[in-house]
Amino acid sequence: MDIGILKLEDFNFIKIKNSDEVTMKLKDLKALILKHNNEIREILFAMEMERRSEELDKGLGEEHSLEEMKKMLEEIKRL
Repeated sequence: MDIGILKLEDFNFIKIKNSDEVTMKLKDLKALILKHNNEIREILFAMEMERRSEELDKGLGEEHSLEEMKKMLEEIKRL
């Protein structure tokens, strides 16, 4: 099992038409997502935590306890 970031060979089924248009078969996209599901979830969780941190810094969000954050993480993991 490979653990880590996506590699260039993971994208060998993407066809680049021009700088604005890229095509890919949905079955290939699905295979890529399933292959790297855990890494994708971790990235999405990190992005959400960064967004919430920025909101707190601006005084826009609400603080959560460590237990609340753990519950949120479990909810994200179940998706």
